[in-house]
Amino acid sequence: MDVRRALLAAALLVLAPAALAEEARKPVEIKLGRVTLQIVDTESGEQELRDGTRVLVKDAIITPGLAATFKDTTAQVFTVSQGGNACEGWPAVVTVDKAGKVAIDTSMSEECMSLNASADEDGFTFVEPVVPDQDGSVWRFMPERGMTRTGVLVFRAWPHSTWNDLDRLTDHPLSLFYSAPFDAAVRKLAGKQFSELATRLRVAGPVEKKGNYLIATGCQAHACNSDRGFVAIDRKAHTVFLAMRSDDNLKTWPKAATWPAAASAALGAWEKAN
Repeated sequence: MDVRRALLAAALLVLAPAALAEEARKPVEIKLGRVTLQIVDTESGEQELRDGTRVLVKDAIITPGLAATFKDTTAQVFTVSQGGNACEGWPAVVTVDKAGKVAIDTSMSEECMSLNASADEDGFTFVEPVVPDQDGSVWRFMPERGMTRTGVLVFRAWPHSTWNDLDRLTDHPLSLFYSAPFDAAVRKLAGKQFSELATRLRVAGPVEKKGNYLIATGCQAHACNSDRGFVAIDRKAHTVFLAMRSDDNLKTWPKAATWPAAASAALGAWEKAN
């Protein structure tokens, strides 16, 4: 009896991974209007968004997102991505009309950007967040018109802002640039490499307060292991110290040997952690 139980337990252990794998491969069903779509894992490793046997779109990762109803049309956004560190993905919009006809808009398949989606009674709006030295864009989807690019957003520091505004701009390093004197100081120090530095501050947590200093650190999206940025701000002296790492190359503004002790110590701690 004990032998039979042991054999049965062994058989279950062998079958369990296969059963779990089979469960993981089950299609994800998405109810949209009068139809049910499926996200199917294929043997090639890609995912397919299907309406019955019809493949609407396929790529490494397909994620269902915002859904809404516009008059007689139901619509849903799906983020389509090739996976890895190459791209944030792009939004495909699937619509189902009152007759149950399914359509997909893939106009943005050549784009690669992070977008914030919202819906109103007429359609979806997609906004690419604007950051220092890189414009954002605004896209609009309406069932009767499809997807169109409707405008460009441009980053601007706040008029009449001062160094004192920095204390309320600590949610993210890039928010600091809304302070006009800080923005001007960084542009003057970094010169032609301003954009490179700003790019290396995009992926980040809040700015830290350490004594008289604000310390901001971050990295470049999809390249956090190699491309990083550092900012130290003396809030009393209104001076700025910058560093940028690309692989093993470290660049500082001004030269690190001229930095005051507190800023130098913060730089050393950042280098040690990275």
